[in-house]
Amino acid sequence: MSMQTIYEAPRLAPKPGERVVTSTCGHNCGGRCVVNAHVNDGRITRITTDARAWNPDHPPLPACARGVGQIERTYHPDRLQYPMRRTGPRGSGQFERISWDEALDEVAGQLLRVRETYGNGAILDGSRSGSLSKLHGRSTALRFLHMFGGCTNLWSSMSNQAEIFSVRTVYGPGINFKAAGREPTDYINSKLILMWGWSPGDGTFGTGTMPYLKQAKAAGTRFVCVDPRRTRTSRQLADEHIFIRPSTDAAALISMAQVIVSEGLHDQAYCDAHVLGFDEAGLPEGAPAGASYRSYLMGEGDGIRKTPEWASEITGIPAATIRRLAIEFGTAKPAAIQCGYGPGRTAFGEQFHRAAYALAAITGNVGIVGGNSGVSNGSTGQAFFKSFPAGENPIDSNVSTPLLADLLERGTGGGYPADIKLIYAAGGDIFNQAGNTPKTIAALDNVEFIVGQDHFLTPTTRYADIVLPATTFWERNDVHVPWAGAGHYAIYMDKAIEPMGECRNDIDIFADLAARVGIEGYNDKSEEEWLRELTADTVDDFEAFRDQGVARFPAPEDAVAFAKEIREPDLHRFSTPSGKIEVYSTTLAENPNPYGLGVISPTPTWVPHLHGADDYPLQMCSAKSRARTHSIHGNQEKLRKVDPDNIWMHPDDADARGIHDGQMVKVFSPTGATILPAKVTADIAPGVTSMREGAWFTPNDEGIDTEGATNAITADVSAACGATTYNTGFVDVRPVNV
Repeated sequence: MSMQTIYEAPRLAPKPGERVVTSTCGHNCGGRCVVNAHVNDGRITRITTDARAWNPDHPPLPACARGVGQIERTYHPDRLQYPMRRTGPRGSGQFERISWDEALDEVAGQLLRVRETYGNGAILDGSRSGSLSKLHGRSTALRFLHMFGGCTNLWSSMSNQAEIFSVRTVYGPGINFKAAGREPTDYINSKLILMWGWSPGDGTFGTGTMPYLKQAKAAGTRFVCVDPRRTRTSRQLADEHIFIRPSTDAAALISMAQVIVSEGLHDQAYCDAHVLGFDEAGLPEGAPAGASYRSYLMGEGDGIRKTPEWASEITGIPAATIRRLAIEFGTAKPAAIQCGYGPGRTAFGEQFHRAAYALAAITGNVGIVGGNSGVSNGSTGQAFFKSFPAGENPIDSNVSTPLLADLLERGTGGGYPADIKLIYAAGGDIFNQAGNTPKTIAALDNVEFIVGQDHFLTPTTRYADIVLPATTFWERNDVHVPWAGAGHYAIYMDKAIEPMGECRNDIDIFADLAARVGIEGYNDKSEEEWLRELTADTVDDFEAFRDQGVARFPAPEDAVAFAKEIREPDLHRFSTPSGKIEVYSTTLAENPNPYGLGVISPTPTWVPHLHGADDYPLQMCSAKSRARTHSIHGNQEKLRKVDPDNIWMHPDDADARGIHDGQMVKVFSPTGATILPAKVTADIAPGVTSMREGAWFTPNDEGIDTEGATNAITADVSAACGATTYNTGFVDVRPVNV
């Protein structure tokens, strides 16, 4: 590839009277694809995408059904088009239209009142990833709240906090998790790819990921998929599918490492040179005897050898399968383990990711062509564009996101830093997406004022006192970068239409609020000035970028993360305290409870935690919907047909309950219940159920959700690293009439 930036316009020529505008979905969807709006008389009449033929050296950026479905979303009859004030009980959906001045005056007054009465900690930032682009994103809300004196912050990522924590712990805080994997162009160099809880065929995980995986398969790469569900990815790629019980992944990986070490298949020279704490000789000075990973695998401390027989009891995988897979991974050179986020959304999710990284490290697969670190993101990263500056939060009031419901219910009485009295939710359907939605909704009686700034009356905005209508990405200019941190390109999000009704850009809403509450300097630039500044470090021709739509940057020097650290360790050290891959974490040894949420062992460890009660015998895991981005698109009837909601059940579990395929069933757990159709399929492990996350919480008069909302039945529990625990849970399922 040329070392120069290439600017290109991947769109059809306009027809007479038509304007064709290139953009990309501004949502947290797993892709970053080209969507072209065909505009006639100021209205989008259709959406097309990048239709070029597949070329691995210069891949197209085609959109999925959600991208094409943006036209249905933009002109949806339920679109918010003017400010509103609540007139009925919270959640009733009863609102009256008011002017922008009335709405902003009331919001400003409530912000000032709550700050004066309770302090800034009583204000909760409820914004999230509804808009992810570089200018008109979550930073607009954060900048305002920080300049207002601060707010209580839900600090952990709902998607992949376990991975973020583990990358920082094992590979060092100097690397961003989006740059800790490898480019898809390297898949073809792997002899074996182990896909662990990773399904880019369902969740996208980077535009172009699946074609590159198919290219590798055609070239002879062997694929093994480990997942509680036989996914679309597994059906298309896997030579072998291995079913596993949710939330037990760390045990399987630890056992694989035990087999590899027992058989002498680990790379001792690599471990000596690059790995801290693999064996006793590789421990740092001052570490206790017996603290190495090898000692743990061999049971030298607890008397339990982590054999396949040990792991089989936990995971449901036959011991012979674990042993065979371990030997294959230990002998295939190079081999790559590609981990999804789902297994990390568990009670001890950090142990899964750290065990995966340890397996990659002891086999010498980190930082080499065709190998991988265990991270499924890219190696380019996303840092080549700046974001609208949020600034620092002036107050120290931080709560792990999965604890939202408990924070709202108990506040300072439960040991939290504040009692929440005002929630500002801009582009974040947080009530729907955090665990235990019924508890969250019940706790809103403790909250005095809620602002909902969004495109629809989502399950969060529906409970707001003031509703503010925001623009979509089609109604403003912005820029974006690849979701997975792979692909080294950027897309200019060209404004296609004028704002609908009275909708306003988030940045302008907050600027007006800033003036009302006495904040100076919130925004002193025009949209174009900001976009030029945010892209200046990378884009050498802003006009070409804006006019063409897509910028292609030079490929990275190495397609695999940590190649320099392995190739030239004297010149390039890992950013860990030791400068090595820390299978034994020095930071956790010094501070084993970093967030006050629980102790985390220095080496990867299986922590027993699965306790299904007689009333809730089935495990539950959630999956991505191809018809939604989390809860975005959840109200689109046409798009819903792409991937209808249901609960997967194994035939044995369905038969035992008298449930047939397509039947309406009630799923219930200790936190709540939901109703949706059953899908009886052998594509899920026995004893396990699965629902697609993101359906809109819609309770009936009894408080039972009627739309298949997963968080009606999940708990508000945080992992020790701050991760969500959606996939550690138990339910039962019964026909609706029982």
